[in-house]
Amino acid sequence: MAESPVVDVLHGEPMRYARWSGLVALILLALVAAGCGSSSSSSSGSNNPPSAVSVTLSPSSQTVGYGATQQFTATVTGATNTAVTWSVSSSSSSNSSQIGAISSSGLYTAPAATSVPADPVPQMVTVTGGQAVSGANITVPPLNSVDTVTVKATSQADNTKSASATVTLSGLSILAVGRCTQISATQLSCSLSSTGTEISQGQNVYLFVAGYGILPGTSYTISSNGTDVAVTQPLAGQFQTLSSGTPAVYFQVAVSPTATLGPRNLVVRTQGSELTSFVGAVNITQ
Repeated sequence: MAESPVVDVLHGEPMRYARWSGLVALILLALVAAGCGSSSSSSSGSNNPPSAVSVTLSPSSQTVGYGATQQFTATVTGATNTAVTWSVSSSSSSNSSQIGAISSSGLYTAPAATSVPADPVPQMVTVTGGQAVSGANITVPPLNSVDTVTVKATSQADNTKSASATVTLSGLSILAVGRCTQISATQLSCSLSSTGTEISQGQNVYLFVAGYGILPGTSYTISSNGTDVAVTQPLAGQFQTLSSGTPAVYFQVAVSPTATLGPRNLVVRTQGSELTSFVGAVNITQ
């Protein structure tokens, strides 16, 4: 039996079933291929695998003395790029002079790495109602206490992955002790010495102390025989900062008229019971 011709709608020519069947097959294959490509494209955008990057930090906690340094090491796994970005922060302050700084290699430097000269220019402190405000030579208002800071290492391969360490600032150190002289009803003239100061029997004076960790919350004691030397603990407003950046404080010391003559030690203690002393800070004289 002869095949029935099929008209080519494009050219008006007869087509055979064989040619028509082959054309249909090609069209179907093209449609299937297009569908597969579309499916692959949509799935690849919605099923990204989770990042395998992780960061660990060593040490995870450390006590660092004022002015001292501490090396931290970050380990990154799950990425060929093992570099990290370092940062240091505190909820109490964003000032690097109070929280310290960290290098690109993870070396942390604690704040207050300064010194007091043996014979500094006298500091002027203005006093109102027993509390101090910034005086002529005080360049910074009373220093806020920053007890801890956070060191953080963030992965450069995946900045959503990081690790943190807690640094406790410590290391009390008394650098110099002096005294303040009342020059008017509202002003004191204060000076410091690396060898301490003298107080005569029966005197009531302001002692002036500078050093690392001299912050609100610290307490002060002078060694005595019984009650022959009394210390009035400083108020928050009596903590100041020298022009060199070193923390300082002044407070009243009352020496009994019958106090035993000779040197006395000054002891500074934090709320966490850490302490340091300055041997011979005060010498009781007649």
